[in-house]
Formats: sequence, C-alpha cells, structure tokens
Amino acid sequence: MSTTINPVQTPVEQAPAFKAKGKNAKKIADGFMKNAKKLTLEEAFMEQNAGMCYAASVKSPAVLKETVLRETALGNFDFVKGINEYLATTKAKNIYKK
Repeated sequence: MSTTINPVQTPVEQAPAFKAKGKNAKKIADGFMKNAKKLTLEEAFMEQNAGMCYAASVKSPAVLKETVLRETALGNFDFVKGINEYLATTKAKNIYKK
C-alpha cells in the first residue's frame, strides 16, 4: 500500500514596497553622503585599478559578490567599476577561446 501526498498551492503574499516621499528619500541619502569625499581623476583611476587587481586575486564568486555589495553600499563606485571591467574582459576572452 502506498500513499501519495498532493501538494497544496498556497497563495504568495506580496511584500509591500518601500514608499517614501521624495523629500524623505533625499534627506536619507544626504545623511549618508554628507561626509563623502569627492575623488580627483587620479584617485578615481587608482580605485578602479585596485578593484581590477582585487577581482583578479579573488577566485570565489561569493566573496567577490559580497565585496561588490559592501563597496556599493559605501558609495565606492570606482572600485566596483574596476571589478566589473575586469570581469567583463575576462568573460569576453573566455567566450572567444572556445
């Protein structure tokens, strides 16, 4: 004698989206970025180069993803740009090798 279990479909409840007024969102963003330092072109290039070197040295995609999320949250977009550039050129080279 065998028994079967029929799956029961439960409705998926949607989570409410964050609804903030434009002024409140701007105040929050200004609070995070009020002490941000504007980089010169040389400093931005060095950050981008550091991102490329970091992406070349890290082999674990999970660690790299965590770093990208952290640096993006901190507003270090030049570092993330370097990581993205390295990954894009590496993937392009690997595609054409096949």
